Amino acid sequence: MRALFLAGLALLLVGCGQAKKRHPPPLQVSSTDVQSGDLTLKVQTLGQALASHSVTIVPEVSGILQQVAIHSGQHVRKGQLLFVINPASAAAQVAQDQANVQGEIAQQRYDQDQVDAYRPLLQKDYVTRQTYEQAQSQAQSAAAAIAADRAALQAAQINLAHTRIHAPISGVVGLLQVRSGNLVTANSTQLITIQQTQPMQVQFSLPEKYLADLRQAVAEKTGTVEIWDENHQQRLATGTLTAIDNTVNNASATVTARATVANKAQQLWPGEYVQVDYSAKVLHHVVVIPATALQQGVSGPYVYRIEGGKAVMQPVHFLGQDGRQVAITAPAIIGKEIIVGAPARLHPGMKVETERQ
Repeated sequence: MRALFLAGLALLLVGCGQAKKRHPPPLQVSSTDVQSGDLTLKVQTLGQALASHSVTIVPEVSGILQQVAIHSGQHVRKGQLLFVINPASAAAQVAQDQANVQGEIAQQRYDQDQVDAYRPLLQKDYVTRQTYEQAQSQAQSAAAAIAADRAALQAAQINLAHTRIHAPISGVVGLLQVRSGNLVTANSTQLITIQQTQPMQVQFSLPEKYLADLRQAVAEKTGTVEIWDENHQQRLATGTLTAIDNTVNNASATVTARATVANKAQQLWPGEYVQVDYSAKVLHHVVVIPATALQQGVSGPYVYRIEGGKAVMQPVHFLGQDGRQVAITAPAIIGKEIIVGAPARLHPGMKVETERQ
């Protein structure tokens, strides 16, 4: 009886083991068909926004600041009134110089009348030549004095005009550091800085190997850039490559370039750090796949193609990447179905069930 019991128990265990031995279900994966085409390669780098034009306003005459016609951070137009310096002293100088001019004109008129009167008398020897030439000299001196006084008057009028300071460019003013009643000094006191923000420039650096591409892009006006926020989440603007530096930085082996953007929405601000996507070149007639389909192995990059419902490893040659797309060399897989976003537990030969993308 004991022997029969043990034999029956053994048969029962074998039966249970056979019942549990089942083939696992196919692994669920996403897939797409491989296509060929063109891909623009972009280089991502850090850049800084710069004002296209910046002007620091310094008074050209000294005096008491009578009026501040703007406020901090204001957008101003070219020619808009910014500051007024007390014009009383300059206006008084203009009036004095005008009076000097009128006085010299009267003196010159009198001296010229003397010359005209002496001329016929000299012919009759009623006056000496010395007297006549002296009158001529006085008339010429009076004419020279008129010219000098007119120059002084013009300078005084310029100084009077400089008491009213207007914006030389359109842009955004910075934080005001002066107020009405402050004494400002000619060519010394910094009143305000205006930054032109439309258009804006973005400066960035790229490795030296892109120098030839940059020079060609500037010459042909084909270089394009995309400007993103610092986290590369929001695209702020697009622009055109306009200039490159004339020297390669020996320390970093990089070349500095600048792009110009319209900045119509005022999303860029001077001094702001941004992410720059520079379109370096276009690869023509290449195999283009999603970036998530490319895998990295010890022997190099590869993809999983699907053959007969199973995952098959396919080595490829990487050419470049543009965001979510990758260019590779693998003509054999054009039109084939490949796995996108392969699960970590996927391995060659495993059965898969695809979900098309």
